Amino acid sequence: MAGTVDLFTPVHKGLRSMIYDLSGRIQTTDFADGSAVTALLQDLENDFAVARSAGCILCTLAIHAHHEEAVVFPPSAKFANRLVTSLIEEHHDLTRREEAIVLAARELKGLPTAQARIEAGAHLNRLANQLFAAYIAHMNREEVELVPLLRESFTDPEQLAMQGKIIASYPPDQLFAMVSWMLRSMNVTELSEFISSVKAGAPPPLLKAVSDLGEAQVEPARWAEVRRRVGL
Repeated sequence: MAGTVDLFTPVHKGLRSMIYDLSGRIQTTDFADGSAVTALLQDLENDFAVARSAGCILCTLAIHAHHEEAVVFPPSAKFANRLVTSLIEEHHDLTRREEAIVLAARELKGLPTAQARIEAGAHLNRLANQLFAAYIAHMNREEVELVPLLRESFTDPEQLAMQGKIIASYPPDQLFAMVSWMLRSMNVTELSEFISSVKAGAPPPLLKAVSDLGEAQVEPARWAEVRRRVGL
């Protein structure tokens, strides 16, 4: 029987919201103001070889791609090796773009004059826009091409097992930072399906933690409807 689970769209909605938020911050930052630059660059700074901060959006984009390659892509390659290989190549391109932004941010941090920071900030903004455009196009492709393949090739329990492996690999702070963005970004039907999957597969303490987060992050009317549909 074909599956119905969508492993990608709920997470991607959260990532898109992260991207929109960071893009807005970069393009409205006054790079002539040294303190404003410092505050922004703290969220862009990242050493990809060490633990990633829950608040770093570039880090979250990078670790999301890692989870796909570690958990979802290997079994998917048995059915669509060419597609998976192409998606991994896109991941490598995205990583190069992320690293270029980190390098540009580090160089900007050391500039002594407002004019130099303004010029470097414009360059940083262009790099970020290019990354975000590529990342959104990549996520769109996964939803259009990979989600149907997963549904055809794997049962819902098999897909939920993949989801469980990904969830278990997150440190708690990173997990709840990601879930917070997801909850804010989904519509009522998607929220209900997501909470139902958590209810079906997660231990009660985790379900309560996610439910408490939903109550805090989602506007009351939407969350009340989710609770009614899911039976919380």
